[in-house]
Amino acid sequence: MARKSKGFGELLHQKQDLEQTTAQSFKRLHKKVKETTGKDLIKDVAINPKGVARMSDILNEFIDPYKGTAYGLEEVECLLSLAVVAWNIALSPKEDRQEAIESMLSAVASGMDRKSRADLQTLIHELIERKDCYFSDCQRYIANFDLQSQGDSYFLSVASSLEK
Repeated sequence: MARKSKGFGELLHQKQDLEQTTAQSFKRLHKKVKETTGKDLIKDVAINPKGVARMSDILNEFIDPYKGTAYGLEEVECLLSLAVVAWNIALSPKEDRQEAIESMLSAVASGMDRKSRADLQTLIHELIERKDCYFSDCQRYIANFDLQSQGDSYFLSVASSLEK
């Protein structure tokens, strides 16, 4: 009987690590959504349904031009949080967006100086425009995300609605 190569064993171990990371990330994400909404909304959620693009891949692509400005996990998490807010605002009718932006800014930027608040508002508008231009076909609402450090990179899980 032929022996399995060392490379095969390493590949199998990597696959098992990824499955374990995914399961842990999903548990944290489930907890976050439940804490945020007060409901167990994702108890019957399909994880990575076949034929559906992974929202984590889409969100990573969405923030790609801005990743160079985020150093470290905490800054990437802040960038993702802003991106999720902008993404969800972009799903609303254009006439409702400014009110949503102002509401978000009053909650988040209350202690900021004028320049920082203006910079934040500009970034939100840029992200909304990016969503409209490059991701207009994707109408999935993002409920929450989980970000986990993996050495020099990170593992991102996203809870989102499916296309209607």
